[in-house]
Amino acid sequence: MATQLYWANGQPIIGDQSDVNYDWTVDGERKARGAIPRDYAVQPSPKCKVEIPLIPRSEWAERLREQTRAKARLSDIRNRMDNGKQAKSYDQNGQGYCWFYSVTAAATLLRATMKLPYVRLSAHSGASKIKNFADQGGWCGLAMEFIQLYGVVPESHWPAKARDRSLDNAANWEEAKKYIVTEGWVDLDVAVYDRNLTVDQVATFMLTTTPGAFDFNHWGHSVAWLDLVDGSTLVNTVRGDNGKLVDVATFDRIMGMNDPMTSGFSFSLWNSWTDSWGDKGVGILSGSKMIPDGAVALTTMAA
Repeated sequence: MATQLYWANGQPIIGDQSDVNYDWTVDGERKARGAIPRDYAVQPSPKCKVEIPLIPRSEWAERLREQTRAKARLSDIRNRMDNGKQAKSYDQNGQGYCWFYSVTAAATLLRATMKLPYVRLSAHSGASKIKNFADQGGWCGLAMEFIQLYGVVPESHWPAKARDRSLDNAANWEEAKKYIVTEGWVDLDVAVYDRNLTVDQVATFMLTTTPGAFDFNHWGHSVAWLDLVDGSTLVNTVRGDNGKLVDVATFDRIMGMNDPMTSGFSFSLWNSWTDSWGDKGVGILSGSKMIPDGAVALTTMAA
């Protein structure tokens, strides 16, 4: 099947185009995904209800404009959190650990929102520990639960992409306690009964500069979220692989402009496939493809 990708300002759009191909090769390496659906019968969620005041959709556009003017979006945080420079994307190294990388990236963003020093965290530490060093899939809620209990080891103690059992030692996990998520939501929509609600929850967190991660079964992938995107601002921006602007009908379909579930808004994501993917690791999820199958939000970390 032919692959047709669409782009907005250098960011690939994963939306309602029927011929999209989710097999990506970056820097000559075919990138693994790794998110698998959570079996709530086997892995039940903590008994908690997400009580957050949702921002009404009627306010999204203006809130986003204000957030953009103030440079208070999560993408703005990322662009300056490495001592005034843009933090580099993580790299899951072709292994199925996206579900831990997504939450780790969110934790890195959370530290920045809390004005804590920039530290590269080793997602391989937690994923390796959970999966007994096997290359296996998971879901972002699993990673979130682990980081809330044990934290995550910094790359200074557990090198990036390393699956070395000798690193699984008491000293490293003592260091990991400095990077525990102390408050957050493990599952935004446990029953996945109201997908519309999940979209509104994620949008609310984005508009309040609250980091998080979400899983997508259609992609088999988990990524950190960044910003809410107003599709109406991308008119005369979306192009095909041939560099040509798309027509109005194609734009509306790709961006979900007439989809009552998404109201023409989209989510930008921060991937774990290095800066070579998308626009420095950033892409866009739109239409039905932006509705998460699992999501977590991080609000406070150990200081």
